[in-house]
Amino acid sequence: VKAFAREDYEIEQFDKKNEDYRKANLKASLLWFKFSPYIDGFSQSLSIAVLLVGGSFLIMGRISIGTFALFNSLCWTLTNPMSTLGMLINDLQRFFASASKIVELYYARSTIVTRQDAVKKEGRVQGAVKFDHVTLKRNGTEVLHDINLDIKPGETIAVMGPTGCGKTSLISLIPRFSDVSGGTVSVDGTPVGMYDLKKLRGSVGIATQDVFLFSDTVDGNIAYGDPEMSEDDVKRFAKIACVDFVDKLPEGFDTVIGERGTGLSGGQKQRIALARALAIKPSILILDDTTSAVDMETEKYIQDQLAHLDFDCTKIIVAQRISTTKRADRIVILDKGRVVDVGTHEELISRPGYYREVYELQNGIAGEKKGGAA
Repeated sequence: VKAFAREDYEIEQFDKKNEDYRKANLKASLLWFKFSPYIDGFSQSLSIAVLLVGGSFLIMGRISIGTFALFNSLCWTLTNPMSTLGMLINDLQRFFASASKIVELYYARSTIVTRQDAVKKEGRVQGAVKFDHVTLKRNGTEVLHDINLDIKPGETIAVMGPTGCGKTSLISLIPRFSDVSGGTVSVDGTPVGMYDLKKLRGSVGIATQDVFLFSDTVDGNIAYGDPEMSEDDVKRFAKIACVDFVDKLPEGFDTVIGERGTGLSGGQKQRIALARALAIKPSILILDDTTSAVDMETEKYIQDQLAHLDFDCTKIIVAQRISTTKRADRIVILDKGRVVDVGTHEELISRPGYYREVYELQNGIAGEKKGGAA
């Protein structure tokens, strides 16, 4: 708001919302005032009726003073509930308006759940991932088309492609954040749809593109996947992810950071997210542009650490930096939801295509070629 000098506009919008809220409450109050006199008048008329009719009967001797007092007491007992009836009706209308939203939320159910006939997998997942003619549609639009990819346990796969080509959608199919529209995604030969969700997702460590940190300590964020994790293990994974800035925080690993990492830079949040993903010792590690906000020296350190993890792990890395992808066993190029090329760093730079174009741009070769041609 400050950057675009839109303070006046936002204040105007805020005032407009407040005015709409004021008018809505005023309308509700006026509606109550419209019916309130009738309800109050009717409730008070009972007392007048008892006084007039009961007084006449008492004078004529048709009822005793005790009976008159009894009816008078009963009348006062009914008057107060009737006067509050209007307020209750008003509150009832508010209740129905709120209840519909609460009921909708309460009965909402996830479409992705563990099947009753799910396979009970024992032991550690090996980390083999296979995409077999996978297609994914969202809101009627085809995001992925006929994806075929076989990833072996322990293999490092890099995924590259233009913005919006389906990289994040592809990796979201492994932990079943989305379900395929066609084809099969399998882990260790078993379709992910047949896994127990807790087992499947407990075997996948994810550091997403949009980093979300909880309003908790640095220690709590890193050990989120395993609250019983020892402090030494937390520090070990923090070292792997180069969370060295924690020593400069007021209370070290016990420093509480705001929700979404308020007060931390983009690179610092990414490193904590990476440490959190590594801390569960996943069989499959998914990194979605996780080192895009860190400097080159830190990135090189993290890559060296990832190459020498003390546990078996299949790595799937979405990145745009050649420095990140060139170490991968294979590089998958996506374009418009399709796999257009697969190969090693040396293979892809040796032939025309998206990867070589990016390589030349990031290394300044494309500019030199143009200059030489001129």
